[in-house]
Amino acid sequence: MLDIYKQHFAHELSKHIDLPEEVLLSMIEIPPENITGDFAFPCFKLSKLLKKSPQQIAEDLEKNLQSDYFSSFQNLSGYLNAHINQIAFIEDSFKFQASSFKPNKERVMIEYMNANPNKPLHIGQARNVCIGDSMRRIYSSLGYAVHAFNYGDDSGVNVGYNIVGHLFYDYPLTTDKKFDHYCGKIYEEMRKNDEDPKFKSLLSETLLKIEEGHDEKLKKLHFDYTRNCALDQIRTCWRMNAYFDCVARETDILHLKFFAEAMELLREKWVMKFVDDGEAKGCRIVDVSTLPEYQKEEKQYQILIKSDGVATYIAKDIAFALWKLGYLSKDFGYDIFAEDPRGEIIYTTNSQPEAKQNKHGFGNYDTAITVIDNRQLQAQAIVQSAFKLLGLDKDHKQYLPLGYGVVYLTPETLTKLGYKLTAEELAEKRLPFSSRKGRTVTLDEMLKMLHEKAYRESKERNPEKNDARLDETAESIAIGSLRFFLMRSDIEKDLVFDIDEVLDMQGETWTYILYTGARIQSIIDAAGDFENPEINTIAALLTAPEEFVLIKKLSEFDALVVQAKDQLAPHSICRYLLDIAKLLNSYYANVHIMKSEQQTKIARILLLKKVREIIQKSMNLIWMKFLERM
Repeated sequence: MLDIYKQHFAHELSKHIDLPEEVLLSMIEIPPENITGDFAFPCFKLSKLLKKSPQQIAEDLEKNLQSDYFSSFQNLSGYLNAHINQIAFIEDSFKFQASSFKPNKERVMIEYMNANPNKPLHIGQARNVCIGDSMRRIYSSLGYAVHAFNYGDDSGVNVGYNIVGHLFYDYPLTTDKKFDHYCGKIYEEMRKNDEDPKFKSLLSETLLKIEEGHDEKLKKLHFDYTRNCALDQIRTCWRMNAYFDCVARETDILHLKFFAEAMELLREKWVMKFVDDGEAKGCRIVDVSTLPEYQKEEKQYQILIKSDGVATYIAKDIAFALWKLGYLSKDFGYDIFAEDPRGEIIYTTNSQPEAKQNKHGFGNYDTAITVIDNRQLQAQAIVQSAFKLLGLDKDHKQYLPLGYGVVYLTPETLTKLGYKLTAEELAEKRLPFSSRKGRTVTLDEMLKMLHEKAYRESKERNPEKNDARLDETAESIAIGSLRFFLMRSDIEKDLVFDIDEVLDMQGETWTYILYTGARIQSIIDAAGDFENPEINTIAALLTAPEEFVLIKKLSEFDALVVQAKDQLAPHSICRYLLDIAKLLNSYYANVHIMKSEQQTKIARILLLKKVREIIQKSMNLIWMKFLERM
């Protein structure tokens, strides 16, 4: 809604300035809070064109501009500031239906989670899941056809540890534990054999057999094992209300020779080269020296295939990226993987495409987004560079890595989870995960701890509630609080996780927003039923400065969703919710809602309903559940 008024401003400016309306629109700014006005137009760039000083240009525009959408225009030191007609704006805001996005023909794939199927998800991977699922929701809300993928690296060395443990070290294949946690314990035990020559030999032989796919007995064990582990990982994602459409298996990429086709394409286009001297002697590389962004880099290549014939992760990523955007001739076969709690079918790839054709529309996407932590961004930049060197960046298709910061833990959180720390570790402000020390902090155990904490606090505040209601409320608070905490700050920055801060009622937390929403609901309930007045009556009654500021913030919603998509910034939705909560609590402090004259009270209750609507829509984008009672 606010963007519409910005367009009105640009339209009025275009009547007096000989520049395209879209150019003028791009020049309009939002003034700082200490400057009056809703929009600001800088006149400095027009001095040469109009042969006038910025001050004179602003003065002339101030005299000549007239619009029903604006109450006044003001010259301020070379800026022309526009003041919105508040009554007209409030009327339009109540008429405007937010989120009325039309279906978009562009197809989008979002790849996230991507955990090795040999251990449970940890709290750092939870950030990946929250970001990926939120981007899925944002794109879907904008009308795009979206598929969410989990890429399972089931051919890597990490999975090999587990398979060797079962084949040669007498670990049973069945357990009464959650299977991914059982896998994690075996992985930790097998890592103790890293220096054992016998183990190293068995590991190499097993990985080679997995990659070749000829040993049918091993193939079945490996498939069942990694599938069961991945399914339990995904069940944890379901608990977080994060969902997938397909699980892609790396072994299928290998068995279907996607990699071979991708490398042949690189070789034909002279993107991949063989090196016969230097540090990369005997390797096949991608040479990026011709690209401007690498001109000042000391290293202007990346190895794709090592001298021993082993493909690097970058090479495999290039092959999968080419499939995503429809540049390979081959496709996967697809089987049913599971049915999720929504009743939707999740598919998984197989390496027999002739058996079951692709009837689900997977592949050949217009945009492919990969959610990865920042440490992998350099490798993903090479994938993008390969597309440029192949000339595929001109096809209007996009391969976009979405990087996020690493999650650290406070010593206090680790101590509460039962980890023993040294005096030096206790003195640190943050500590990294450490598989070597068994310090991984699984997502399941964190959710359990958050749920129990939320349950206790809910019971203290609501002793009359039954256990089932308390349990449901605690689960919503635990999931929402975790998701919000992992995304509320700039996702590009590292994050320090503190369990007490996650559920804190004070500060920028999810419980603060939940409390604000519950407060809205309680006032709406107390008001009871009433007949809605005409919209122009509502606008005339909402005259408090806090009301206009709040309505302006609500009007940003649609533009914010588009911006979150364009900038791959789901955290902006979290910031928006916090802004609304702060404005609303300021509104409560300065405006008497229930004690107002009857018609004014009704208008203010209708405003609260509008606030509730936008809060709920924002929550849906990052999956948070609105609670009517706390």
